[in-house]
Amino acid sequence: MNITAEKNRDSWDRFAAAYSEFNYSEKMLCRIKDTPASAFHPVVWNQLQKYLPHLEGKEICVPSSGDNHAVFAFALMGAHVTSCDISEKQLENARKAAETLGISHSIEFVRADTMTLDPLPDNKYDFVYTSNGVHVWINDLAGMYHSIQRILRPDSPYMLFEIHPFLRPFDDNAKIIKPYDMTGPFEKNSEVTYAWRIQDILNALMDTGIQLVHFEEMPAEKDYDWPFWLSAEDIVKGVTATKEEVDRMHDWKYNPMAALPNWMCAVGIKN
Repeated sequence: MNITAEKNRDSWDRFAAAYSEFNYSEKMLCRIKDTPASAFHPVVWNQLQKYLPHLEGKEICVPSSGDNHAVFAFALMGAHVTSCDISEKQLENARKAAETLGISHSIEFVRADTMTLDPLPDNKYDFVYTSNGVHVWINDLAGMYHSIQRILRPDSPYMLFEIHPFLRPFDDNAKIIKPYDMTGPFEKNSEVTYAWRIQDILNALMDTGIQLVHFEEMPAEKDYDWPFWLSAEDIVKGVTATKEEVDRMHDWKYNPMAALPNWMCAVGIKN
């Protein structure tokens, strides 16, 4: 048993209700249903259209599915989606949201550790996608990427969308709190997290034989419902920001963190 993963599973089970209350609110679900592409950063959406232009009937897996917004979007666009997460309570809440959206028939919810994906068969999926906030919970990058390579069909794409590692050395006030190459583990409140570097993530990906074909670094979108610089913990507590405050967050003259790339996206193809 992966003790680190079990600690994080327990933590997410406890946080699931508060996390889901915001992510599956009527406002958030309506936005995804009306415009499925809104579940993705515009750069990610462009890459999806390039590498997987036809979603209808595709078999897609989303490991560490978290808020499941990408899962719902893929299903709304005609794909059959396997949503995997280590937290059963997260999956239970996502099932209810999928029923609300009328897409539960297109989604299979599977409790699985992304570092093994044990319940999933080899060579099944036309596409595997990991969304933001996955890698911070992963203590075995090699295991994660070998599992993703295993379940992908040959010549099929994998895509990651992730918070840029350049942000990890800083606190919210742009003060250095650790060296870039201090990757963890970091234990706090019964959670164990990691601050992997770009090289750690991409080398683990390429070491599986998945060929890296594209890489992007992007600024944060202006999202007035969930500003980039408000954490999930703040959001579920009801912390908000005015339009003017959000605009100021995106001005690097006032917020030095806006001068750095905030997101990254990579695409690889299984040989």
